[in-house]
Amino acid sequence: MQFLALLAILPLLAQALPTEYDAIYARKNAKNLSDKDFLLSCPGAAGSPNVQRADKCTLVNIKNNPDKVVFRNLGSPQLNCAGGTTPTSVTLGGSTSVSTTTSVDVNMGISFEGISIGGGMSSSTTKSTETSKSITYTVPPGRQAVLTAGIKFHSQTGNIQVNYGDRVNDHYISFEWFTGAKVTQLIPAGTPPEYQIHETKCGTDAFNLGNKS
Repeated sequence: MQFLALLAILPLLAQALPTEYDAIYARKNAKNLSDKDFLLSCPGAAGSPNVQRADKCTLVNIKNNPDKVVFRNLGSPQLNCAGGTTPTSVTLGGSTSVSTTTSVDVNMGISFEGISIGGGMSSSTTKSTETSKSITYTVPPGRQAVLTAGIKFHSQTGNIQVNYGDRVNDHYISFEWFTGAKVTQLIPAGTPPEYQIHETKCGTDAFNLGNKS
């Protein structure tokens, strides 16, 4: 009778063990995985062959940094580079859109586009913003100009808490792991941009805002 009872429950054991084993194996071997493995397992990421998919990833141990202003070009540069000696009146401007950006402090080769990371300011504040503007400007001879928008971002740095879980016979087996790599999020503040004209010498890279010619 005992033998027959064992045969009856074997199918149930066969279904339960692989899932339970995966969770236990991941817990025991977490120290052998890299931060890249954990980050790639976050929802929306490419995934890692070394670890199962995470249920959620959360920014924790958050440190709020000073706000940061990032300048973006609006439209294309307008030129007065035909060799003339008189200024020319042009229209500068266009539109740009920015959203929450995430970066990691070490080169892991990870694109955070599409990765879902909750927690911190990004859960409750504006994640994207769009701005557009056009002006009339007089470009001196031998010069080129583009309108730029300085967009303010809130900055926060922390670590990623990665949560995994499996349900086995209505019992939830879970574990969490904290990455060591520092991750920085920039979240648009939603405040009015600071507009500036970036004027440079003809023949140089007009799109490069570091160009001081």
